[in-house]
Amino acid sequence: MPVRFKIDEVIKLYKEKGGKTDFPDSLRSVLNYVQNDKHITTINQVAYLLATAKIESDYSLQRWEADYLCGNAGVPYKNKPCEKAINYYRSTQGNKKNYFTLGIDNKGMCFFGRGLIQLTGKANYEKYGKLIGVNLVSDGDKAMIPKNSYDIASEYLNERTWKYVNKGDLYWARKSVNGGTNKINEVNSAYSFWMGILNNPKTKFKATEMSLRKRRIIGVSIIAISLAVVGISVYFVLKNKK
Repeated sequence: MPVRFKIDEVIKLYKEKGGKTDFPDSLRSVLNYVQNDKHITTINQVAYLLATAKIESDYSLQRWEADYLCGNAGVPYKNKPCEKAINYYRSTQGNKKNYFTLGIDNKGMCFFGRGLIQLTGKANYEKYGKLIGVNLVSDGDKAMIPKNSYDIASEYLNERTWKYVNKGDLYWARKSVNGGTNKINEVNSAYSFWMGILNNPKTKFKATEMSLRKRRIIGVSIIAISLAVVGISVYFVLKNKK
């Protein structure tokens, strides 16, 4: 685990400090995923992922763009979004592009925003689908499967955002996600909020120095060296007996 913390304490502090979400179960799932994420190694990264997720989806792993037009937000549809949402995807109002002109999946549906950080656009579905090992181009709805939703966010932020977060550049961190600075103040406020929670001693937050994979590699290397040393020692003992 690259990072570790007490999830129950984090959620307790979140509520005590006035944190609210319509998707508390999803927030808990995200916190669980974070602790097994090889791409996350610092408290700043955890805080920024959570801040981004708050603004993009309210921590829901199954949010989809314009879901509010079809009833309750964060409720997955069975076959396709309602007509109001589809009409929104076709619209060009407010300088928005008609998503259907930018490619469709095998179901005939466009690549609108889905998941924890609202992945949008065919190119992104293709790229991040390959990175997580899931064909999102053939079926965009797979981006709303909870584990896929988180993994997409993880890969996206690792490739495009952590380099800015690591040096404290929250301006470019937001641009790397949004393409602009829309809601940058809200994201930065949420980031500060989460930093305050995660830095609380009660959470027992700990960032390990290396990933589990690296530790395994080092462990195997140490064993190999140890065996080699033992082998050499045995060789000289036997040689001296002759």
